[in-house]
This record gives sequence, structure tokens and C-alpha cells, in this order.
Amino acid sequence: MKKRTAHVLRSVLTVTALLALYAVIPVPGNQVSLGLTVVLALAGLGGLTYAFVALAHHARQAKDQSSVRLEALVAVLYAFIVFTSLVYLAIASDAGQFTGLHTRVDAIYFTMSTIATVGFGDVHATGQVARTVVTVQIFLDLIIVGLVARIILPNVVDARMRARQATVEEQPEDADQPDVPTA
Repeated sequence: MKKRTAHVLRSVLTVTALLALYAVIPVPGNQVSLGLTVVLALAGLGGLTYAFVALAHHARQAKDQSSVRLEALVAVLYAFIVFTSLVYLAIASDAGQFTGLHTRVDAIYFTMSTIATVGFGDVHATGQVARTVVTVQIFLDLIIVGLVARIILPNVVDARMRARQATVEEQPEDADQPDVPTA
């Protein structure tokens, strides 16, 4: 139980650190060219890919793989959300790319509603660069959904199997015999 608590605590600390970074990282904007924003976006995607591969390798070597994999997934997912939100915020500084995206809160709100496939429509991409980045995010969201299914579903199935086995082991051996009334 202590290991699971440690994994949860590390996940919470990771999310907190990422949100703190999100609040203070300077965003490329009017002073920085769109080219630099694209370079930063590619570097960020490379960093996320490296982080995911490193965490997956660590998960394979861990004894409690399910907790480590879930922790890795949470870390990568929140890093992806923060990174994507910063990219949207940088792109939004270019007039005509987004409608309704002006602040960091708007950017993270748009990222979350896109990941959740809610799409309220109050914030939306209008420029070609923004639409391209949103398309890339949607593609990566599909990969993330697949990873979530790959990591979480086997754990759910294993937990159900263990619960079934525990139930079967608790039943007395003659439980399969129907009760026969005696006269």
C-alpha cells in the first residue's frame, strides 16, 4: 500500500509542478517569430516523446508495473496538456489564428475541451497554423486514448480476476451441491 501511495503522491507532485511551470514559462508572442514557436513546438514534442519512452522503459523494469505505468501516463498526459496549451497561447498572439483564446486559462481550457472531445465552440481555431496544430493534437489525443486503454484495462481485468478467485476460494467445497431437503 505504501508504494501505491508513493506513486499517487509523485503523480500529484508532477501535476502541481507542471501547472506551476505553466504559470511562469514565458510564451513566444509578438516579439518572437512564428518560426521560433514552431521550433519550440517540435522541441517540446521531442521532449515529450523522450519522456514517454524513458518512463515506459522504467515501467518495464519495475516490480509494480501497473502503478509505474499509470504514473508515467499521468505525467506525460499533463506535460502534453501544459505543452499544448503553451503552443496555443503562442499561436494565439498571431492575430487571426484563434477566436476566444487570450489568456493561459483560455489555452488550457481549449486544450482540455479538445482532449475531452467536448468542443463548446466558444474558443476555436480560425487560422491555418492553429488548425494544423489542433489537428496534430487530435491525432495525439487518439494515441493517448489508446495508451490509456492499453494501460488501465488490463489492470481492471486483473483486479476482477483476483476478486473472482478470492470469492471462489472463500466458498466451501460443498457449495456446488444443491441442498436436498431431508424427510
